[in-house]
This record gives sequence, structure tokens and C-alpha cells, in this order.
Amino acid sequence: MAVKKVTLAFCALAFLQTSFAGFERFWPFNTKSTTTAQVDDNWDELTAEQQKQLIQRYQNLKEMPTQQSNSIQQRMDWFTQLPEQEQQRMRDVWQQMSTQQRQTMRLRMQKAKTLQERNLIRQEYMQKFQQINHTAPTPTPSS
Repeated sequence: MAVKKVTLAFCALAFLQTSFAGFERFWPFNTKSTTTAQVDDNWDELTAEQQKQLIQRYQNLKEMPTQQSNSIQQRMDWFTQLPEQEQQRMRDVWQQMSTQQRQTMRLRMQKAKTLQERNLIRQEYMQKFQQINHTAPTPTPSS
């Protein structure tokens, strides 16, 4: 009988230990938890300029996906206006390019100010990679 009571008491203590693990963060008198007052104190320690910079940074992070989606949509619209044969040529060239080459082309296209400049850059890359494709030796079947 005593063994049952000791076992029951031990199980109850083990249950209480695990069920309240991490409960101290909800205890209002705990000094270790980060409270709203501490966050407010940190905000008040920032200068007005630092506060403005922090707000601007959060706004930029929030707006970035919208800007990226608009840019991608514009590029997709432009691409779909091309004839099917031209689209396929561009896909083939894009697949042959390395990640670094794609990044370089992307930056050059962004810096280009006119449609003519962008077309020249695109033609340059298409000629370059189509020449590579045409000059590459074609595999011949072994006898």
C-alpha cells in the first residue's frame, strides 16, 4: 500500500513538473521575461533618426514582394508578346547560361534605359549562346 502511495506521489510530481515547464514566462512577477515595457524602453533609447530608419526598413521589407511581383509580371508580359519561335530560342539560351551569366544579363537589362538597349543586350546573348550551341560537336553514334 505504501509503495502505491509513493508511486502515485512520484507520478503526480513528475506530471506537475512537465505540465508547468516553461510556465514562468507567463508569470507576471518573473523578471527574466521580455515584457512590453522593456521593448518600449529599447524603442525610447533609439534616437529619432534611428527610429525613422527602423520604420523605413520594416516598410521596405513589407513592400519588397510587391515590387518583385510587379517586375516579374512586366517581364512575363513582355515575353508572352514575343512570337513562339522567339520564346523558344530565348528558353534554349537561358538554359545554356550559368547562374552568374544570368545575373550579369539581368543587371545589364536593369541598367538599360531604352527598349533598343534591352533588345541589343538580348540579341548579344542569344547570338553568343546560339554560336556555342552550333559550334559544339554533335555526338556521333559509336560503331
